[in-house]
Amino acid sequence: MTDRLGPVVIDLFCGAGGLSEGLRQAGFLPVVGVDFDKHAVATYRHNHPGVPVIQGDIANVTGEQLISLAGTSEIDLIAGGPSCQGFSTHGKRMQDDPRNFLFKHFVRLVNEVQPKMFLMENVKGMLTYGKGAFRKQIEAAFEEIGYRTDFTQVLAADYGVPQLRHRILFIGTRIKKLKLSFPKATHGDAKLGLIPYVSAAEAIGDLPLMKGDFSSEKRAYAMSPQNAYQKYCRTGAPKEVTLHIGRPLSKQAQMLAAHIGQGQGLRSAPTEVLPERFKKMRTISSGALRRDCTTLYYRLAPDRPSYTITCNYKNVASGPFLHPWEDRAISHREAARFMSFPDHYEFLGASFPRQIGNAVPPLLGRAIGEELLKSLKAIEPQRVKRAA
Repeated sequence: MTDRLGPVVIDLFCGAGGLSEGLRQAGFLPVVGVDFDKHAVATYRHNHPGVPVIQGDIANVTGEQLISLAGTSEIDLIAGGPSCQGFSTHGKRMQDDPRNFLFKHFVRLVNEVQPKMFLMENVKGMLTYGKGAFRKQIEAAFEEIGYRTDFTQVLAADYGVPQLRHRILFIGTRIKKLKLSFPKATHGDAKLGLIPYVSAAEAIGDLPLMKGDFSSEKRAYAMSPQNAYQKYCRTGAPKEVTLHIGRPLSKQAQMLAAHIGQGQGLRSAPTEVLPERFKKMRTISSGALRRDCTTLYYRLAPDRPSYTITCNYKNVASGPFLHPWEDRAISHREAARFMSFPDHYEFLGASFPRQIGNAVPPLLGRAIGEELLKSLKAIEPQRVKRAA
């Protein structure tokens, strides 16, 4: 049997472990992870030692397997984010993309394991796809196996993540007396009594500038932690910054970056310096770029959170990934900071942008986890303990 230090969670589609890390911070005990990506699994295992991880196709995973690995049949939570690229607003939506139907295996495993609660995270495109038909399909699938559900849209910045990342959350339970609720925002408008959003400068201001040295894998911190967020990131961190590496911009990107200030993107570049393919993107009537070009070559504004960190954050031509103070893309560690990964969290293998960009921000996971624990504690006050 599992040594129960707190309510246990199984993390399906666990990736590099962002959701597990957040739920762990909240007080859940991760007991099993599942993911197809071998690099993400290596990262998960490294940062969650002792937690068994199944590396393979979710279609081949059974509830019996999960219960056996967990060491208990009393599972409090199954959580995860089925791959969502077919619904992402950052790429072409594909109605027949098989990744859109991975949620069916999530539902199947919830049915086989019978956890007290489930949590499913995904992109906001899932909410509106097919005029809400897909959302209704998900709700119906859970209702069919005896789980009542609720959903909401969240902004990661509302929970202390320095990133304007929109996501939807589905939660559900099979227990009649368990109340379903979502966490209230802790950050936002100070006039409403909220903590101000964590800005890009607050998130990465203590990390060293590269000053043209793109190859050093470890660097000294530029200064001591200057705010609560930096203290959070550096708790338990090594003495040097890891994965803070970059690369020079292409000649074209360098030329454009010279005309782009903080909080500005491709639209601010003079027409004469634009490559031909971007000139064609300008509207005939006003000469301005189309609205969907707003964040191309965007330089992060120090006084605001970053935009959504995607798997393409090393490519400044694809989105808002120009460093606030240097002409380069943000580093892996800076991207991890914008996702709210602590600096002690190490990424292994390859494909770091995919591991980081696909993750659930830990602080978002923590906020959700704390709310779920409140609901669980209300019906089982003697059993709910904080995980060490």
